[in-house]
Amino acid sequence: MKLPFRRRTQQQAQLEQEIQSHLQMAASDRMERGESAQRAQQAARREFGNISLIQQVTRDQWGWRWLEELLQDLRYGVRMLRKNPGFTLIAVLTLALGIGANTAIFSVVYTVLVKNLPYPQADRLVMVYEDVRLPNYQNSKNEPSPGNFSDWANQNRVFANMAAYRNRSFNLTGDGEPIRVEGELVTSEFFTTLDINPVLGRVFAPEEDRPGNSHVVVLSDTLWRNRFGSSAQILGKKIFLDGDSYTIVGVMPPGFHFPDFDDQLWAPMGMSPAELNNRGSHFLLAFARLKPGISLARAQTQMNFLAKHLTELYPATNTGQTVNVVSLQEDIAGPVRPALLVLMAAAGLILFIVCANMANLLLARASVRQREIALRLALGAGQSRIARQLLTESILLALLGCSLGLLLARWCVAALRVLAASNLPRAEEFALNGPVLIFSAALSILAGIAFGVGPALQAPRGSVHETLKSGARESPAGSRLRMRSLLVILETALGAVVVIGAGLLLRSFLRIEQAPLGFEPQGVLTFRVIPRGERYAQLPQRLAFYRQVLQRIEAQPGVESAAAVSFIPLTLARGSKGFTIEGRAPTAPGQIPMAGYDIVTPEYFTTMRIHLLQGRDFSWSDAPQTQPVVMINEAMVKAYWPNQDPLGKHLRQGGPGDHEFPWLTITGIVADVREFDPVTAPRPTMYFPVAQFADPAAILRDWVVRAKDDPRTLATHARAAVWDVDKDLPVTRIRTMEEVRSMSVVSPRLNLLLFGLFAALALVLASVGIYGVTAYSVAQRTREIGVRIALGAGRQDVLHLVVGQAARLALFGVLLGLLAAFALARLMTSMMYGVGSADPLTFVSVAFLLMFVALAACYLPARRAMRVDPIVALRYE
Repeated sequence: MKLPFRRRTQQQAQLEQEIQSHLQMAASDRMERGESAQRAQQAARREFGNISLIQQVTRDQWGWRWLEELLQDLRYGVRMLRKNPGFTLIAVLTLALGIGANTAIFSVVYTVLVKNLPYPQADRLVMVYEDVRLPNYQNSKNEPSPGNFSDWANQNRVFANMAAYRNRSFNLTGDGEPIRVEGELVTSEFFTTLDINPVLGRVFAPEEDRPGNSHVVVLSDTLWRNRFGSSAQILGKKIFLDGDSYTIVGVMPPGFHFPDFDDQLWAPMGMSPAELNNRGSHFLLAFARLKPGISLARAQTQMNFLAKHLTELYPATNTGQTVNVVSLQEDIAGPVRPALLVLMAAAGLILFIVCANMANLLLARASVRQREIALRLALGAGQSRIARQLLTESILLALLGCSLGLLLARWCVAALRVLAASNLPRAEEFALNGPVLIFSAALSILAGIAFGVGPALQAPRGSVHETLKSGARESPAGSRLRMRSLLVILETALGAVVVIGAGLLLRSFLRIEQAPLGFEPQGVLTFRVIPRGERYAQLPQRLAFYRQVLQRIEAQPGVESAAAVSFIPLTLARGSKGFTIEGRAPTAPGQIPMAGYDIVTPEYFTTMRIHLLQGRDFSWSDAPQTQPVVMINEAMVKAYWPNQDPLGKHLRQGGPGDHEFPWLTITGIVADVREFDPVTAPRPTMYFPVAQFADPAAILRDWVVRAKDDPRTLATHARAAVWDVDKDLPVTRIRTMEEVRSMSVVSPRLNLLLFGLFAALALVLASVGIYGVTAYSVAQRTREIGVRIALGAGRQDVLHLVVGQAARLALFGVLLGLLAAFALARLMTSMMYGVGSADPLTFVSVAFLLMFVALAACYLPARRAMRVDPIVALRYE
């Protein structure tokens, strides 16, 4: 096939020379006949096109030749891989682990950090927060007050649209069993700002975002299908939310979920003019769409000017406040970016270790193929041709590993969708889509080149004559052994980095598990019931409901006590209030003391076993007509009454001028409780008795029941107790407090799980690499070992020789890995709790673990070396 091609190429070159000569002669003739040089050159240029055509044909045929040789390399590579199924299987499985892990993690990284949000021109969407910098309160993403939002929306010059929303769950009744649905109260510009239209009906009109006109609702596709059977006649239908009638005006398209994945309906907020002037309550979330041509930086600058103007107008409420404009993509992805990048780096390190192992495998395989390679060189093949053939085999192996790795990645992505659903945004979108597949294919090719180029360049080296003369045995292998040793040092170092990362996360997780919560979650059942609607509009009605349900629950056998609270601990839901201390000098504008708060029924602290340190607990006798009381926690005592006894002292809600609130007497001090999660330090907190808190929005949502035995057995009784009082109230979120605690650490647990899997894989790969190099070294030094034994060396001496070599490689790798791990640990700071980035216990433990694994990996080759027969070894060559 090559000789005819060579003849064609020579003929084309000869033809090209003849045409060039002819053109020169023709140009000379034209000039001799009196034609100008310009015309002669133009004629030459016209005829030069023929030469360009021939040159293009020549280049095309050279391209065909390259393609033909590539196909030959692929066919030969397939034959060689089929000829060695054991090697091929091990190589493909190893590569599948590395490529599959990277593909799965990249699918998460791409979805969360790279992929555009599913809204038109999503890059123009921004979140708008209050940036509060006060002595008693620091929050760059503070929820805006209705007054500030109203002024932002009306006075800004950088937003095309601006909207606000707040989370709200509803009791949906009628058409079946009552259910609890999550939803949002939104302003009329909500859907317009997102530029999303419903598939049925319409969105809200501006006049519907007013008190009295706001009883309309838009459903999610999921709720429409599951609750209403995808009825085409759904528009105009009446449903009951919290006992009030709402008219369905629209259904959103499938897959639309904003702002939360579990949102099932949206209703107008309908704020009154008085509410829109409220600047003391902060409960909204605001977002906007930038005008065309307006950058994020320009919007930030203009909103800061607006915030300064509002501070001048309302110093009592707006002092210390600016505006923080954040892209919606960054707002969603920013909190998880460090963890995702660290996990991606860990997966990348695993792939590097896989590549090092594959390079070791190929170097060992090249030892077996030395005679084949020498024979091909002797027959005239160039070293570059041999190297290209071997590199093609490496890339082919990588692509086979990619195919199996994609199957592994598919399973991993499905698992991550479940495991990460509660702590990673857009988890429902994790998939092996086009960009992820392209990444996987490109990664495989790069990996094939990375682990194949070294062996491909090493294999053709050496004396052809000596190799053929020595038969199938490889001739001197010093350079190859040195390369394999360097690869083992590299993969041991990378493995140390990954294992140290896992060790730090393990230590951190153990610290989280041991963190004091301030209460005892064991033996407590919790559930959610929210009495809302006209039936419970007044405090006496709500109090009657609370007492009746609690009495029924406490009457059940196996119940120690029961209570209700606005929000149970460890649920990331807490409110804050400003307050005034009696006798303290009036604060400067914006420096009002702040504290979290909860509203509770009597026996809440007993049920949760929160220690009462001083004073007394609430009782049902703390009624509206009695002296208003409040309880506080230790953190509040330390912050506002250091070295004092606060019992009997007075405080009230709001600032010095808020005289509508009564003075409250501090009657008790309780231990600190971890409100948000186990790692967030307790903050000053006030507890109000439910019977003295008449605010209609202050509804108790969560209920706790302490059982004498297994709390799960009380779920049926708790549900029956609620429905005995009101059959239309759904009972949801039935779980134990231990389950709540477990859910509060799902993020560090997921990080630990992924890093732990990477660490285990790194240990296995590192041990395989050390074993392979040690076994290869023993095989190459068989004659030397035989001579040593023949000259009197003991078997223990041989053991020390072999183990010492492996130990030196592992030690170099571990030391190098410890140095590299310091850098990674600093990147992991946000993922750790209670553990320093240079935790000595973790570093020392990992070093000993890796050395132990290295010694264990070289034990079998060392045993084999100890059993070498000197007579057989001397005949080895």
